[in-house]
Amino acid sequence: MPQFKLHLEGATDVRIALYDPLVSSLTWEESGEQIVVDPTLSPGAEQPVAAISPSSPGTKTRALRKIKIQMGFACNYSCTYCSQNNQRPESQESIRVSADKVDAFFAEMPTWFDGGEHDDGAGVNLEFWGGETLLYWKAVLRLAQLLRDRYPKLELALFTNGSMVTKEMADAASVLRIHFIVSHDGPTFSEDRAKDPFDIPQQAQGLHYLFRRLSPLNLISFNATVSPKNYSVRKIRHYIAQKLNVPEREVVLTYDLATPYDDQGLTYVAEPGNRQKLTQGLFEDMLGLYPFDINVGMTGIHLQDFFRSVATGRTGAVVGQKCSMDLPSSLAVDLDGNALTCQNVTEKGGHKIGEVKDLEAVRLNTAYHWSNRKECGSCPVVQICKGSCMFLTDKLWEGACNQHFIWGTAHLALALYLQTNRRLVKIEGSAIRSTDVQELAVLEPKR
Repeated sequence: MPQFKLHLEGATDVRIALYDPLVSSLTWEESGEQIVVDPTLSPGAEQPVAAISPSSPGTKTRALRKIKIQMGFACNYSCTYCSQNNQRPESQESIRVSADKVDAFFAEMPTWFDGGEHDDGAGVNLEFWGGETLLYWKAVLRLAQLLRDRYPKLELALFTNGSMVTKEMADAASVLRIHFIVSHDGPTFSEDRAKDPFDIPQQAQGLHYLFRRLSPLNLISFNATVSPKNYSVRKIRHYIAQKLNVPEREVVLTYDLATPYDDQGLTYVAEPGNRQKLTQGLFEDMLGLYPFDINVGMTGIHLQDFFRSVATGRTGAVVGQKCSMDLPSSLAVDLDGNALTCQNVTEKGGHKIGEVKDLEAVRLNTAYHWSNRKECGSCPVVQICKGSCMFLTDKLWEGACNQHFIWGTAHLALALYLQTNRRLVKIEGSAIRSTDVQELAVLEPKR
């Protein structure tokens, strides 16, 4: 199994920690003493996960706990980094017909969904996705009403770029308890996407009303796509709070990492020569968030998960993909009943993995668990990264892996700093993602 030497610089010396991510062991080299993290942390789900691949496909179960409904791919934006750009054949026709499919779709749900823990939706997250999901509002509204009546304890969420929000949508969301997740990147929005809806009076009015209506109910958050040029979640949240004219603490912000799904997306991947500078910048920006506010980013959540892995000796066998769509309990489905690899792909793009009317025959044969990637088995941050995108291959996978490695390394450095008050300046190993790499500089030395 891989083991890494982590060079940790203190005020007067450098100590070496030995870390094996596949069994989550973390000890001081000279003494063999375990580096103690919070002993009160309890393990999460410890059931082994299936190491899926095209030759060993995954399955789906009626005991679903995450459902992502792909309403259609029509969108009023053309964001340069969008994961759907290379497969957006959908036209306005998909909007027109979507509402007509809802009743039949809902009527079939009991055949492929067990209803949650008590047949009332408890313990289940159901998300509405586009394209721009609000283009399909008529269909969303009808389906949400049916779902709320039948499964009152479902957690409903909807992803939107925020440009089409109306008072009526916000009011309906508050009644139906639909969590709106507004995609916004802060200061780089107009550069990478379209004119900022906060700068268009009618659209800004809709966002302001949405926030006032849903924030007291904890039913609104923002999600940013961060990249090497726009990685400070502090700056992003500050920008959004200013536009809303509210205190920053009231803005809930999560993020996704820009991942290349086509050649255009590769332009958002960090240049190899900037790796250490970017790692340093990420480390310092995240450290500035400490003590961590659960309303901004997921830094605290990622670190808590890493500490839990060490405290409980979590093995790689129980670590699934970061998106969790490899699990039998997670399903992406469109209104025609096509089971999909995930919500960001269409059945026309080679990612149809079956039909929910024959759920037992569904086979996730379009993806790879991280353990089937040559880089992940010898990666010091696999417990943090959890495999990037599970269906990318070739140069797109290489770009995604490189991108996630930088973010994972910055999180590892921060976790070790908070635990030991020492800076991770170097990683050594017989192979660090590649047999050609045995040593890697991380943070800049202080001494």
